Amino acid sequence: MKKEKTDMKDENMLTKEDLNKCYIRLSLWGETSLNFERMQGIGFCNAMIPALKKLYTTKEDLSEALKRHLQFFNTELMFGNLIFGPTIALEEEKAENPDKIPDELITSFKTGTMGPVAAIGDTIHWGTAWTLGMALIASMAAKGNMISIAIMLALFAAFEVTAYLLFRLGYKTGRMSFTKIMKSGKLDELLDSANILGMFMMGVLSSNLVSLTPKLKIGKFVLKNMLDGILPGLLPLLVVFGVYYLIKKKQVSTAKIVILLIAIGIAGSAIGLF
Repeated sequence: MKKEKTDMKDENMLTKEDLNKCYIRLSLWGETSLNFERMQGIGFCNAMIPALKKLYTTKEDLSEALKRHLQFFNTELMFGNLIFGPTIALEEEKAENPDKIPDELITSFKTGTMGPVAAIGDTIHWGTAWTLGMALIASMAAKGNMISIAIMLALFAAFEVTAYLLFRLGYKTGRMSFTKIMKSGKLDELLDSANILGMFMMGVLSSNLVSLTPKLKIGKFVLKNMLDGILPGLLPLLVVFGVYYLIKKKQVSTAKIVILLIAIGIAGSAIGLF
């Protein structure tokens, strides 16, 4: 069995060093040439160069391969390694068996998976992990806690390690990996879990970070005491729901909402309400 594994490994045209060169290029420069015509196409093509130069020895074959990857491409880059890895595996297979893998297969695989992967990555990476992580770090930093710097660096490192593992997984399992994952239904469960966790954590963070204390007092009547008697933290909760309503239902930009909140805060402070 050990001999079989060694033989299979020797059949690979690309070494671990070649793959690492490709990954580093995508990680560092995947979006540096972002443009409205091809989005991440140039960055993706640049990342493929170390592998393509090794796989295609003639100028004509290399030129055709580069053209394949200069086409429009756009996805979330961390989870996009689930596309990047299998694409390299496809190119490797095409170099070995040119008639078996047509150009259209590689192109269609990329264009067919970049949308679903973007949805997954935006939800899990940016919508949940990044947002909650940075909210926690910001709250700690605001209190002067130096550990927030270490947590931020650890968060960046965790994202990078995850991206690399996804890249290696994608390359090892080939183009069928993403299709199998999609069909298994596990991604839907993962997305639902991420959404639930995100909502839970946003509730926790909102209660700690959103503060609104009314100072209105008429005789023995204290507005804050009355509201706390109904539901502690009612006003901050209403602010959160109000902001959510403006963003989700009314499509108001966050910049306008920030200006509105500042204006309300200044006006309320001026008249002695807050």
